[in-house]
Amino acid sequence: MKRILLFICLVLSAVRFGQAQSLTVEYNIGHGSYQMSEMKDRLKDLALPVVNAQTTDKFPGYVTQDTRIGIEWKRNHAGVLFNYMNTAGKKGVADYSGHCNYELHNKGYKLGAFYRFRLTKEELGIFTFEPYVQLSSGVVLTRGKELYSLFIESAPESSNQSKNKYSGTNIFLEPTFGIKFGLCRNIALNLSVGYEWDAVKEDCQLGNPKSPLPVEVDWSGYRAQAGLVFYLNLKK
Repeated sequence: MKRILLFICLVLSAVRFGQAQSLTVEYNIGHGSYQMSEMKDRLKDLALPVVNAQTTDKFPGYVTQDTRIGIEWKRNHAGVLFNYMNTAGKKGVADYSGHCNYELHNKGYKLGAFYRFRLTKEELGIFTFEPYVQLSSGVVLTRGKELYSLFIESAPESSNQSKNKYSGTNIFLEPTFGIKFGLCRNIALNLSVGYEWDAVKEDCQLGNPKSPLPVEVDWSGYRAQAGLVFYLNLKK
């Protein structure tokens, strides 16, 4: 939150003193991989009250959505970001006699700021080619659900269900390399590849609320994105 407030002050200062050249709104969609080592260990070590239980999902990579608002001046570009991620882990078994399932659903909401430095700008006919390096930082707010269900066809009275919600906050750093292709004065295509590193991870509490098990939700992993940047020129 302090970073966001600082950025707002910088934006106002840049506009006030005539440095800002463009206001940008950016939307990217991409794919992320997630480390989730302790979450994977939780699935692996969990003993369910049935035989032949298998782990079917191990927190696979999935689609990410990313929105950024910023200002651009000279070779610099800075702003705030919001990013959404989700993944899940599942273990269980199901057949004619019933089913037993254990699931962990994780959603991650990234809030932070970014700084982007343009390495060069080349003209390609009516288009422009702009490679850049970028550093993003902020927090990841984890919101998750732990679900357990047991159903026995021959003894429905023995069926059981439980749900536990958990949350945590991580601090991340994400270096990125990207390229912007200017399509016209007000629109550019953006392509980028980066790596998110969760430098500080807060434990989430799983299991029995009376004796919870602390587990880290580690969103670290590679990020690949593509999207569009829209420009509102602040100088004529």
